Amino acid sequence: MKIGDQNRGLQIEKYLNTQAVGEKQQNQQEINKSHQKSAVKTDTVEFSSQSKLLNKVTDTMKTQEPQRAEKLENIKERVQNGTYEVDAEKVANAMFKDLLKDLG
Repeated sequence: MKIGDQNRGLQIEKYLNTQAVGEKQQNQQEINKSHQKSAVKTDTVEFSSQSKLLNKVTDTMKTQEPQRAEKLENIKERVQNGTYEVDAEKVANAMFKDLLKDLG
């Protein structure tokens, strides 16, 4: 006859219960961590380089607008008065440079 067989069964049952409780606690901790991670996440927006460049050009145009408007008004007056003269060579050179740039 073996002494302690009944005790051994109780010890095994107690051990298994302890393991099950430990696994439940670990699972609950993992769930809590995942909830914390999802709660910390925030939305982010990143603009493309083209968008940033367009914004910069728009800002530059706004700051130069008064000067540009004054220059255009001056040209309009000279055209109406018949005193506006175009340097054909300058225009041709600029057109040629643009053409070469486009052909690359």
